[in-house]
Amino acid sequence: MPLPLRHLFDYQLPLNYPIEPKQGMRVLAPFGKSDRIGIIDSISIVELSDPYLQKVKTITSIIDETSFIPESLIQLYRWLLQYYHGYCGEIWQTMLPTDFLSGQETRIARESVWKISDAGLNALNENLIRSSAVKQKMALTQLAQMPNGLSSQALTAIDISNTTIKTLAGKGWVTQEFTTASKQYLVKPESTLELTNEQLTAVEQISKSLDHYQCHLLFGVTASGKTEVYLQLIEQVLNNGRQALFLVPEIGLTPQTVKRFENRFDTEIALLHSGITNKQRFQGWLKAQSGEAKIIIGTRSSIFVPMKNPGIIIIDEEHDLSFRQQQGFRYSARDVALVRGKIEDVPVILGSASPSIETLLNVQRGKVNQLNLKHRAQTTQSLKFRIIDLKQQAMNQGLSVDLVKAIRQHLKERNQVLLFLNRRGYSPVLLCHQCGWSESCSRCDINFTYHHQSHFLNCHHCGSSRRAPTECSNCHSHEMTPVGMGTERLQETVSQLFPQARIARIDRDTTQKKSAMKNYVSAIKSGEVDILIGTQMLAKGHHFPNVTLVALIDMDGALYSADFRATEYAAQLITQVSGRAGRGDKAGEVIIQTHQADHPMLKQIIDQGYHDFANLTINERIETELPPHSYAAMFKAESHQSKDAEQFLMQVKSVLQQNGNSVFLAGPAPAFYFKKAGKYRYQLFLQSNERKQLHTLLQQSITKIDNLKLAKRVRWRLEIDPVGDN
Repeated sequence: MPLPLRHLFDYQLPLNYPIEPKQGMRVLAPFGKSDRIGIIDSISIVELSDPYLQKVKTITSIIDETSFIPESLIQLYRWLLQYYHGYCGEIWQTMLPTDFLSGQETRIARESVWKISDAGLNALNENLIRSSAVKQKMALTQLAQMPNGLSSQALTAIDISNTTIKTLAGKGWVTQEFTTASKQYLVKPESTLELTNEQLTAVEQISKSLDHYQCHLLFGVTASGKTEVYLQLIEQVLNNGRQALFLVPEIGLTPQTVKRFENRFDTEIALLHSGITNKQRFQGWLKAQSGEAKIIIGTRSSIFVPMKNPGIIIIDEEHDLSFRQQQGFRYSARDVALVRGKIEDVPVILGSASPSIETLLNVQRGKVNQLNLKHRAQTTQSLKFRIIDLKQQAMNQGLSVDLVKAIRQHLKERNQVLLFLNRRGYSPVLLCHQCGWSESCSRCDINFTYHHQSHFLNCHHCGSSRRAPTECSNCHSHEMTPVGMGTERLQETVSQLFPQARIARIDRDTTQKKSAMKNYVSAIKSGEVDILIGTQMLAKGHHFPNVTLVALIDMDGALYSADFRATEYAAQLITQVSGRAGRGDKAGEVIIQTHQADHPMLKQIIDQGYHDFANLTINERIETELPPHSYAAMFKAESHQSKDAEQFLMQVKSVLQQNGNSVFLAGPAPAFYFKKAGKYRYQLFLQSNERKQLHTLLQQSITKIDNLKLAKRVRWRLEIDPVGDN
């Protein structure tokens, strides 16, 4: 049953049932006071005289006439169950679309496209459209450029709603045409780029493994043309009548990725991410399962999509933490991709300019084949780095004098500037100038972030918010002062310093509306923006050829962390953000502001590059026996009563110790964010130099832990290969 339960349930099939049951089929079965949809896990044949049958309920019906879940995904499910020690029902909830689990029909909807009519062309040419009907004119203009029409999904992607289209249809300016035939695969040769020698070598090497499993790391500096390598390999896969699965870390990257693919391939492309409706996701899932969709593009959960003829799996920006599921069933899409590649016997490509230490260690161990793209594909211009030591510097609201001069110079040369600050809001805290009082979130015990535009205090951990106080609750002073800087305050400062500049701020607050990110990217590329201000959303994969200056406003926050991976994440951040500069035909400059100008990681990244930094980090992890050289797991517990969470983990530790395994146990200890959303949080860390030893201990102990009395009074979970604090 798709519920967070670890065990399975037995049901019997009615005698002479007309449908033969198979693994992966959906059934309707009595569960509690009602019927629920479940998934057939396995089938056993028993004698009718077996007394056990008297205790077993009978299913109501089998929903499917055939299984829509291929054997390869059932194998993957069993691996997930064994490796992550999760709940079987929760794993199926994660792997399968909501509409599939709710019993929706598994029928691919009839395709339709909207085309401009002769009357619509006349209205457009004769300018018969009202000046206020901006969307109608935009829709007709787009359709006039597409003689084969556009689907409703394609129109929605360019911010044209169904309401607009129906209004135009009512005027007879557009027509809807239905088709039952799926697109045939066709390459648009004019969109193919000439490969560099490094790209050609990568394509040739990976091409040799298109008929079997092999994991390749495409280690390419930013703007080295990794996407063109992907496209040429996908072309070969499609020529062989097979499908390609392409994963990106963020929804914001999906539109530009889809556009690049549509410019190259005239074929069915399925999109799978949380930014579309359940119905659209289910249709994409069905098209991939039937083989109708030749290319599937999506975020991490797309790794579970069924494919009729899988041919290649590509994980772009493989280092990105967005590939780790942080709610519900925890898993790493990158790690799952490697296992699925083995099961499907297809190659897996991991691409990045700053690969994870896990992947690079697997290269050293011979499990992954590394291919390098050391040079930028479209430019020979150099990238200049400069560190600004903030100690004893005169500052203007977080900006040094030298940085302000650099921004002014780049704007004078009619170039674009990107200012990176990974902290949204106006300031991290609103402080009383007289007594130092600040308001904190009572549910999380951390300061509220101040948002000046809305004049609200927001907790970025639990989501609670309230109107910002104008008076101190402690001394009643009215001098409430924002301390520290977020992207909103940085925008205000930059606007004052450069009043003529056109400024765009891109963070989670400004991109909540549908297609907002796409509109920002389009404005930047068309030259409508002079200064970009943003968080990590801007660091990933975007191509802005006119950006010549990238500045990391505050590097110190990334360097000070309790996480032993802090320097790795900081190095990846610098590599990715700096990669947005100098991607066109002009030289790029990267400025890093920090109070730690002599930090060894900064010097190594700038002087020797990410590759040498990563090799040094791997050696350090081996010497200190830290992951990924060793293997880790973590039990996490939270409760409204602090003692319950701590006591539960003490009992878990006792169970683990009783099994006599030499796995190292640390804790229980308070989590980094001890209180979150009103609950107190503790964690118990497990570490072993042998993966098998760790998993054997967990396998032996998990049932006993489930049966602990406190297990029902606290909320707890087990994480394998834990990363960060969440």
